[in-house]
Amino acid sequence: MKKISFTALVSMVLSCVICSIAVNWVALPNGFVVTGITGLAMTAQAFTGINYALIYYGLMLLILVLTFVMLGYREVSNILFLSFLYPLVLWVLNHWTVEIILKEKLIAVMFFGVIYGVGAGITYRLGYSYGGTDTLAKILKTKVLKAVELKHILLALDGIIMAVMLLRFSLDVVAYALVGQIIYVNSMNYVIFNMGPKLYEIQIVCENSKAIESFVIHEIHKSATLSQVTGSYSGQTKTQVDCVCNSREYVQLREFIRDQGVDCFIKVFPLTHVFGQNKDFHRLSDENL
Repeated sequence: MKKISFTALVSMVLSCVICSIAVNWVALPNGFVVTGITGLAMTAQAFTGINYALIYYGLMLLILVLTFVMLGYREVSNILFLSFLYPLVLWVLNHWTVEIILKEKLIAVMFFGVIYGVGAGITYRLGYSYGGTDTLAKILKTKVLKAVELKHILLALDGIIMAVMLLRFSLDVVAYALVGQIIYVNSMNYVIFNMGPKLYEIQIVCENSKAIESFVIHEIHKSATLSQVTGSYSGQTKTQVDCVCNSREYVQLREFIRDQGVDCFIKVFPLTHVFGQNKDFHRLSDENL
């Protein structure tokens, strides 16, 4: 497992607690379930009587094994810590009797979505994952459905899980779960892409920069500056790619480099103002700056 800083550790524990509160103290007391792997575990509990947190543990162990076999240790390292921590926190808070019950179920669903989205967003912003359906989607994308976009695979998996949930839960319960999922995703995206600095300068030093250059220009539609640098330790000449992008594009670029397994050195600088012609940049004529 890759080394985790103390700050990241505290943030991930906080993330697990917030998500567990959303599930155990909001969703369950108000009579609705959630989607994803947690929803699958809740469905299995309805059939077997086994606590859903324990079933979740089993499902996560299975996903860990599949990820290691199909994608390798690099991908496992991003989900390993949370695969053990989150089910444990779910189990503990499931036995701590606290119920936040709201009169209107729709308001409760919205409340759940916001809380769960904030909790999940804290972790994803750090570059870690809970290893749920997003990991399963990556496995299918890599090994089976190579021509299908990842978001479509993820949508199909969520649809299959909700269909399975209908075997035990009523349509209205699953519909509330879908509404909660939509709100959760939007809340999570807000935390990932809108909290913190809006613009970043990215410096990437690598031997072969062609794939990164192509992604910057054609996928996130930003310009890149190239320069040749020499490492004082190795004495080798490498290419440095410099670009400025917004927070959403930074996350996309980081995930692309990680998924491609590019061996590189990356420096990230938060920026206050950037002037230029791109829609994300300021103009020199802006009088309020």
